[in-house]
Amino acid sequence: MGIFFRVIATGLLIFFLSPLAILYLAIENGPQVDRAIAIAPKHIERIKHIIDTHRHKVYPGEIATARILPEDFDMGINYLAHLFINGRAQASLDDGEVLLRLSYPIPGNVLRGYLNFETMLTETSHLPLPQSIRIGNLQLPEFLTNLLAQQFLRWLQNNNPEFRAGLDALQQIKISQDGLNIVYRWEGGLFGKASNMVVGAPIMSKQEQERVFRYHLMFANNQSFRNRATIPLSEFLARAMHLASKHSINGNPLEENRAAILATTFHVLGLPFKLLFPEASNWPKPIGLKVTLDGRDDFAKHFMVSAAITAYADTMLSDAIGLYKEIEDSRSGSGFSFNDIAANRAGIKFAEKAVANRASALKIQRVMATELKDTDLMPAWSDFPEHMPESEFVARFGSIDTPGYQQLIKKIEQRVAALRILR
Repeated sequence: MGIFFRVIATGLLIFFLSPLAILYLAIENGPQVDRAIAIAPKHIERIKHIIDTHRHKVYPGEIATARILPEDFDMGINYLAHLFINGRAQASLDDGEVLLRLSYPIPGNVLRGYLNFETMLTETSHLPLPQSIRIGNLQLPEFLTNLLAQQFLRWLQNNNPEFRAGLDALQQIKISQDGLNIVYRWEGGLFGKASNMVVGAPIMSKQEQERVFRYHLMFANNQSFRNRATIPLSEFLARAMHLASKHSINGNPLEENRAAILATTFHVLGLPFKLLFPEASNWPKPIGLKVTLDGRDDFAKHFMVSAAITAYADTMLSDAIGLYKEIEDSRSGSGFSFNDIAANRAGIKFAEKAVANRASALKIQRVMATELKDTDLMPAWSDFPEHMPESEFVARFGSIDTPGYQQLIKKIEQRVAALRILR
């Protein structure tokens, strides 16, 4: 009998200690990947070039190949890890394989440390598949690696129609030291105007769509807009934020603010909501009303696009896109304009406050409920240089890394920080 109890006790001890041993092997004190997050205008330019090339030259049913440079893939993996799990990632490409490394800080106070993942993905005739997975000091056996890969793909296909459609279009991913070649059969879809506005929004749930529809309907059915040619952004945006405050009483103010910002952005740009989700094809059309910020409709567009990107992605992406836009304008558009950057920064800071946390979200709703003027949203800008072609910008500032440029950006940030909506 004593032997029987010892066997049972030993079994129970192993049963309870095995997960602890696995945790001990998996959790490490520090991250294996510790690097800065960097998105530069050159990355935005290359991504836009890929989108523009394929939307203009690839026709439905045609097989095409999109090329992604190693630097861009590595930057993208690191940024996505930062955006979705507050982690850091690194990707190294070789012929036929990718080494991915990811460090994830464990949230909460019960366990402290990092989960460090490392996997080797090998090229196949379709998607790259993991040949090995290591978590900390724990090496997963091959059968478990294959099982996890299959279950993950099945989960994505069953829970995400957009991902399933993407897999159906994807023919193969070819891997080399020179980058990724993504071979796909394009069946038509979301290019066109949407590629000119990178909102950074994730795929929306039904609940999120219903929120956006609520604000869209408020704009579309507002009779006071019907006989007006223009409306200041301070008034237009305040209408949306007022509705957000009502639904935040028993709801989530961060999500209400996001929906209000997104709906406002689409109305300011005059874009149809079907660009985000097909269900919106039957929604009322956006009102044909010109929205201005401090008398200019381009400022309103800069402000709201930057706010939307920040609300659904983050400040870093919004900054990079805004700066890229000005560099592109200096080469072939209206010229590099520091007042556009001021509108971008104002929109970014507004959105940061609107979605930072519950207290901040409610506070900015209260501020927006007061009598606002456009100068509460947009800093003084008339003394900032604008419409500079590239040659003039280089002659005056050299580049975006020079002290003269950085000093002017600092002045913009100081004026933005002093805006009433941000105090």
